[in-house]
Amino acid sequence: MACIVVIGPDTALLEGISQTLVGAGHQVVVTKDIPEALENLRGTRPLAAVVHRDELLTGGAIFRIPLANGGALISFHSDESTAAALPFTLQRVLLADLVLPLERQRLLALLRFVASRAEAAGRESTLDGDEYFDRTPG
Repeated sequence: MACIVVIGPDTALLEGISQTLVGAGHQVVVTKDIPEALENLRGTRPLAAVVHRDELLTGGAIFRIPLANGGALISFHSDESTAAALPFTLQRVLLADLVLPLERQRLLALLRFVASRAEAAGRESTLDGDEYFDRTPG
C-alpha cells in the first residue's frame, strides 16, 4: 500500500507496530530517531510518520521528515509512560495521538483514511514497483 515511517525508542513496541503495518500491506521503515529516519528514507516521502511523542518533544518542534501530499503525522506513547503535554503548535499538525499497542486498530483505520484521501486526490504514484505518494503537483 504505502510507505510508513515508525520512529521511537522502544524496539519491542516498534517491532509489534511494524508487524501490524506489514500485515496490512504497508511498506515500513523503523528507526529510533528522526535523524536516522532521514538517513534511511533517502528522499522517499512516506505517506505517514508514526512518531513517539518523546521524540517529537526532544527532536525539536520542527518536524523535518517531508511527508507525501496528503500525508499525516501521528504521535504515540505507551500506556506505561507518563504522557507529557504536547505544545499547541505540535498538536495542530498531528492527525492523532495514540496509545500503542492498545490502539493498533485505530492506527490502521487512520492509515486507510489517509491513503484513500491521497488516492482520491490523484496523488498516488509508483516508483520501482513500490507504491508511494509523491508531493510533486500533478
